[in-house]
Amino acid sequence: MYGKIKSLAESYYRKGREGDIEHICWLEKKLFELRKIIEDNGYDFDVIFALTILHDVGYAKLPKGYNPFDLGIRRLHAEKSAEIADDIFKRVNFPKSKRRKTLRLIKHHDDWALGKPPKDPEWRIFTDLDFSWEASSSGFDIVRKFLKQNRKQFLKTVQDHYKRKQKNNPFFLRESKKMFLKDLRYWKQKLN
Repeated sequence: MYGKIKSLAESYYRKGREGDIEHICWLEKKLFELRKIIEDNGYDFDVIFALTILHDVGYAKLPKGYNPFDLGIRRLHAEKSAEIADDIFKRVNFPKSKRRKTLRLIKHHDDWALGKPPKDPEWRIFTDLDFSWEASSSGFDIVRKFLKQNRKQFLKTVQDHYKRKQKNNPFFLRESKKMFLKDLRYWKQKLN
């Protein structure tokens, strides 16, 4: 099922934003690295996987030239992502008992930017990884180009984002935080 979900999602990501395929591949890799911890703690890996892989497919349904950081675009792409995910769930026979929750989390995955994030542990685990993307060796340059910043400017932006995250929505898993901080140290050393 996981392979089918990712394969169907990739066709949408090819039509979406630059860097989305790299983003999803990185997220999937990190998610599987955390799988044992997730399952040992009783969190629903199926829900987290589907949320992680499908959260941004809705960008494929938006016209080119939008600002992905615009709050209206964030809301709209999340709604489109949930619509696409619902179709994909039917095609891959995703468990019906998990669809409603997963679709709600996809639809509201960016609500942290609106000041009203979901509280579900599955969403928090996903958000830890999605946030960490910007400090990763794969994501750093992709995200900074969206923001039109040089590397030193973007390093400061990532550090500021981290401070806000720790205040408003701290890392849920200790292991996710360690991964993020390791990547942040890499960029600090490289750029200083």
